Amino acid sequence: MSLCCLARDRNLKPDPLTYVGPGAWSNESISLFNEFGGFGPDSGREASFYSPDRKKLVRIHSEAVTIEIEGKQYLTDFWAKSSAELGWAPDSSRFFLTWTEGGATGDWHVGVYDVSPDGIHEITGVEDGPRKDFDRLIRSLPIPKDQLKGTPRHFWNISQYCYPNVVASQWLNGANELLVSVLVPEVGDCRYSSEFNVYRVAIPSGHILQKYTAREAHKRFNRDNLPLITR
Repeated sequence: MSLCCLARDRNLKPDPLTYVGPGAWSNESISLFNEFGGFGPDSGREASFYSPDRKKLVRIHSEAVTIEIEGKQYLTDFWAKSSAELGWAPDSSRFFLTWTEGGATGDWHVGVYDVSPDGIHEITGVEDGPRKDFDRLIRSLPIPKDQLKGTPRHFWNISQYCYPNVVASQWLNGANELLVSVLVPEVGDCRYSSEFNVYRVAIPSGHILQKYTAREAHKRFNRDNLPLITR
């Protein structure tokens, strides 16, 4: 085999311990650990990447995630956040973090952080409004027509309304708005499994500015930053 072909093979299979690539939920984020739904990153992970303005550096090293700002390093608790992916705002003043507490099917969460010369500071409550709104919506929907009778109705009766997942999609209007997707876990005993809506949220207030169905969002925004439509 020629050297060119060997190089191509290596490019197709990057080393997950050092590779820096997009997250699973958003193409505008970076996967901190290159694992999806796992319960802890590999202790050998060594990687780093800059913010868009190249003045902040995220470093994964020795079972820790630090952010360097103007020569000072700030330790985060991100190492403990499974399958975390980080998305910088275009002006590098903020970033979002998506992670899971329960593996691939959830619970998935979103955090937003301000970045300043004195460190990083979490903006709380960003996911609360979209999660509550979506949960009310799902519980208000009628039983699907194909599940009204017989065996399908039996499975509907023994299924449940599952706790919604929230994942970050992309920044809008600079660092002032965040697009988040809220979805039912893709689990067989969840009613409306894989259904999702997308919300445009004001930052830092968390106020819902607009919401979209899955199909509306796929027409309006980059599909690489959104969950797949499976229903």
